[in-house]
Amino acid sequence: MNNKKYIKHTAFIVVCFFFVFNACKQKQTSSSSTDFKAPGHCIADTIIYPVVIKNLDSLDVWTEQCLSQLERQKFVDQIFDAIYKRKAKAYSYFNNEEMSISDIKALEEQADFSRDKIGKLQFWETWHFDEEQLIMTKKVHAILLAYEFLTEEGELRGYKAAFYIKMKE
Repeated sequence: MNNKKYIKHTAFIVVCFFFVFNACKQKQTSSSSTDFKAPGHCIADTIIYPVVIKNLDSLDVWTEQCLSQLERQKFVDQIFDAIYKRKAKAYSYFNNEEMSISDIKALEEQADFSRDKIGKLQFWETWHFDEEQLIMTKKVHAILLAYEFLTEEGELRGYKAAFYIKMKE
């Protein structure tokens, strides 16, 4: 493996580890599964995991196929529109405090940020599984948006947390 690919893969692993490690330290962002009624039993009261939503490698056919049905830009715009219309509240990933509309506008004015750079989501969910009917039900409690952090050469170094929103119960 050449040195650039090694660095790129190592950086990706470090970022994933960072997300997982910090996600485990987050306070629960919503009510627990006891408030969520679904068939079967709870197999994950609160599970937190990242999902890549933007393929940065044009040669990665698998990721491209996996994301082919995703309307990424539309979804990102809908999240921002919900915040600006006060239908959703944005929260800081780092201190869990509510962010103001002016905080979101300031984020959008940062040189290293653009909505087009949002390439990863992190979900907080509760999962139920009914083994009799083979039904799995997921309840999303919150979604974090993360944007690309690039090197001076334009290579992906990792992702920065923008903010998260809580889903309505």
